[in-house]
Amino acid sequence: MISLILKDLSVRLDEKKILDGINATFYGGEIVSVIGQNGSGKTTLLKAIAEICAHKGDVCVLDGVNELPNKVVRYMPQLTSVTSRLTVFEMVLLGLEAELGWRVDQATFDRVDRMLHLLEIDHLAHTPVASLSGGQKQLVFLAQAFVSEPKVLLLDEPTSALDLRYQLVVMNAIRRYTETTGAVTLVVMHDLMNAARFCQKVMLLDDGGVLAHDTPEVVFDKTRLESVYEVKVSVEPSQCGFLNVIALEPVPDEHEHHH
Repeated sequence: MISLILKDLSVRLDEKKILDGINATFYGGEIVSVIGQNGSGKTTLLKAIAEICAHKGDVCVLDGVNELPNKVVRYMPQLTSVTSRLTVFEMVLLGLEAELGWRVDQATFDRVDRMLHLLEIDHLAHTPVASLSGGQKQLVFLAQAFVSEPKVLLLDEPTSALDLRYQLVVMNAIRRYTETTGAVTLVVMHDLMNAARFCQKVMLLDDGGVLAHDTPEVVFDKTRLESVYEVKVSVEPSQCGFLNVIALEPVPDEHEHHH
């Protein structure tokens, strides 16, 4: 079984602590949503695990007892504007850059083709990525992340710019990949309802530290959420069996003077 272990993971920017001594273990086959206010260290956490930013402490990926190299980790940043002229097929092929030579053999073509079919974007194979909708682009980047079969998948707000249908399509694709490969998947999310619905665990960051890391039922404690997000919330199970987490109104700021 794959596991991802963080030991005393800290990140400083100049003199400011962005992450402060994070200790956590994540297990394969589970999606963990990373939540918290803006500036709580969510994106920095993913970047530190992916070794994209300098950090102190240890990041260790294990397969059973054997340590795996960092190349089994794949980070997908937030969707930004795409100006590339590459087609969908070429963009997904780039996900295999570490293995590509000057010639692309049939097995590699088949791998990319399989991934396009899995995410139901095979009909777009020869379309330029820049001309796609936001939801379609996100599926292309997921395919690019999936195609190298990473053991640890780090996704930064993969649903933030998407309409309702594509939010479901993308989250279902992430769930399917995680379950079938036994990968560890960390997803930065703002939508607490989606976090409760799709994720087995939730890690709540506050001011660079872990405030809670457990199942949605445990982490989505009304008092805790109200204190972190400074809003009044309602947390109720829905008829479908998912948790409904609804923000009702901002908590009044004590520093504001009312005239």
